[in-house]
Amino acid sequence: MRVPLTLLMFAAGLALTVAAPAPAAGGKADAKPAASQKELDRVRSRIEALGRSLDKDRGQRDVLDDQIEAAEKSLAASQASLSRLTEELAARQAELTRAQTQRDLAQQRLGGERLALAQQLRAAFVGGQRDQLKLLLSQDSAVPVGRLLTYHDYLGRARADRVRGIQADLKTLEEAEARIRSETQRMADTRAQHELALNEELRLKRERERLLARLNERIGDEEDQLKRLQRSEQELVKLLSTVRDVLADAPVTTPKTIERDGQPARPFGQARGRMGWPVRGPLLANYGDPKVGGKLSWKGLWIAAERGTPVAASARGRVAYVGYMHRYGLIVILEHEDGHFTLYGHLDGTAVKAGDNVAPGDNLGAVGDSGGHDRTGLYFEVRKGTEPLDPRLWLAP
Repeated sequence: MRVPLTLLMFAAGLALTVAAPAPAAGGKADAKPAASQKELDRVRSRIEALGRSLDKDRGQRDVLDDQIEAAEKSLAASQASLSRLTEELAARQAELTRAQTQRDLAQQRLGGERLALAQQLRAAFVGGQRDQLKLLLSQDSAVPVGRLLTYHDYLGRARADRVRGIQADLKTLEEAEARIRSETQRMADTRAQHELALNEELRLKRERERLLARLNERIGDEEDQLKRLQRSEQELVKLLSTVRDVLADAPVTTPKTIERDGQPARPFGQARGRMGWPVRGPLLANYGDPKVGGKLSWKGLWIAAERGTPVAASARGRVAYVGYMHRYGLIVILEHEDGHFTLYGHLDGTAVKAGDNVAPGDNLGAVGDSGGHDRTGLYFEVRKGTEPLDPRLWLAP
């Protein structure tokens, strides 16, 4: 597969201008982390530049394909906004419930304090005159007088404490009522935004369905389908070839870490038959299955899963590309040791960015139907360079 001249010049320029010098022997011990971060930043910058270059160098594409991609991007953004507003609405409801609970408790405490103070005042009024008369007639002994004075002092302090408690509960009640009014208004605002976002999502879904219907009408025979699928494969091969060339001097290496299974990190080549499934579900298409009347075959697995299902990295690697490709939809490509790649397609959203290092099991995004498909699921490939490999030989049973 020929790589466009502009991309080769771009790759060569990057290799000359940003290649990292070899570290000097005997350097300071604390320079290694800084150098590692600098290298990571440099690789991320190059990958992001590569993505921008590829987006500009896709050549002449079908206008309808571009419209479908734009609609899917807008739909993904709308769904993310709707999800955020749904979470915010739940948080508002939880805060309102907390404020209402605080108000109810304050009202209960306030009622109890008022009752206790009323009883205390009534007791003081009933016994107050008699106690003072006793105090006047008991001049022959200082002990009862002192005890009675202490008793009156205690009652006075207790009443003062009751009053202060009532004042504190009144303040708490006012604050709770204010929070309830505020959260009620914020909930109303959030609900309004949620309703707008929901309507926008429905509009975008209808637009996408309309565009897909037009696309299906246009693809009238197997020859048209064959050309479109071949073009998609050519785009992917070009992408993988360019990634390999641009990052040739910054290969992925195996770190000295312990994986989640308690074993030391292994190079990708040793993960054969041990990799975790990115999602679990029935296979909509298997590696090697024929398509387009047997003129092409599937180069990966299409695994059925509900929209929004988290997609896990099957192996440790570096995020080499995040973006849209015709028929693959929104994809994440991980680069592994010795020129291996894994591809995760038809995503509904992503949780990583170019240059990120990921471990097995890390979240890459969510299952969707991007790429113009009418079923949700994950498309998963394993490649050595640009050559597809059977993922079933790499995944654990």
